[in-house]
Amino acid sequence: MTEFFLPELPRLLPVAYHPKAAQIEFRSNGWVRSRLGDCFASEEDLLRYLRQRNGLYGPLTVPYADEQRALDVADWYQYVTVIDSFVSDRSALGADEASARDAFAEIMDDFHGDCGGREDFPYGVAGKELWRRISPGLSPGQKRRFAGALEAFLHGCVTEIRFKLTERVPDYETCMTVRLESFGCDFIRLMTEYAAGVDMTGLDRLLADVHKHCMRQMIIVNDLLSWRKEHAQGDKMTVVRVLIERGGLGLQQCVDRLHELVGHHENAYIVARDRMLNGPHGTRADIRAYLNGLDHLIGGSAEFEYLTPRYFGDGYVWDGSTSGWISLTAPVARFRARPNTDTDTNVESSGSRAATPSMTRS
Repeated sequence: MTEFFLPELPRLLPVAYHPKAAQIEFRSNGWVRSRLGDCFASEEDLLRYLRQRNGLYGPLTVPYADEQRALDVADWYQYVTVIDSFVSDRSALGADEASARDAFAEIMDDFHGDCGGREDFPYGVAGKELWRRISPGLSPGQKRRFAGALEAFLHGCVTEIRFKLTERVPDYETCMTVRLESFGCDFIRLMTEYAAGVDMTGLDRLLADVHKHCMRQMIIVNDLLSWRKEHAQGDKMTVVRVLIERGGLGLQQCVDRLHELVGHHENAYIVARDRMLNGPHGTRADIRAYLNGLDHLIGGSAEFEYLTPRYFGDGYVWDGSTSGWISLTAPVARFRARPNTDTDTNVESSGSRAATPSMTRS
């Protein structure tokens, strides 16, 4: 099967662009070039990465933050996205688990300040520069959590490399557990706190349902919209591949099932959020600001994933479409109103495809 139909996702949460989104994206791209440019094998590889518009992820997920904190968040997400890009690359970090472990251990050493660090190790240099900017805005509890969050992310990346190199596909819950690390869920929460100027340290139990459904919704949406990329790279740690290879579903059945789960988690998040807002802690200004931040995180993350050429091919320009047929093999994909009918083997039949899909955002 070379294409699938993506139904309209619920998109019940707000989407907003930071007032200085364009300026932040440009400045963040400049930071990538100056701090992380040496990670790329060539200038063309760097330019291809910059064309993915990863510098917009921050302005879309913290649109309410002051400009400097929004830029800090944008640069942090660029930093971990560069790492994630090379984790998936078998000619870079993804080539060898042991080498990746060594590189990540050096990142953590630099982060903790345990050694002077190598000036020719851009991941360490960039990480220290970011930490110098971000750490003054964090409480002692948040600083401790940040170190743990970065370590969890790098551990998740190593686990993904291992599964890919050994050609193993995990079960659903194992996949979701690893993705909670490799998707960066702990530092995503911290970036949301940092942008809103609040501290949720010690409130994990209180916010457990909110976080569970927020993060699962984000992971599933990401795995759906990034499937072209993950499929092409042979990545194993994605819920799409898990449901196909471990669950025995066809691609379209898998997409339809994940579409249902997105709706389930998005609605469950809203219920948990409203329960919190209407409960005894709902009058706290910090909790209200944080929950507003999570709303924009969920909405902005999906917006970014629709618009980025990272998932739809170098040269892709989003036209606002959010539903339609997606080719897995076209160099540059777009949401199409009709399947490719050149061959009957391209499309898995599904009764839910009878109606013409909506091609605009709700």
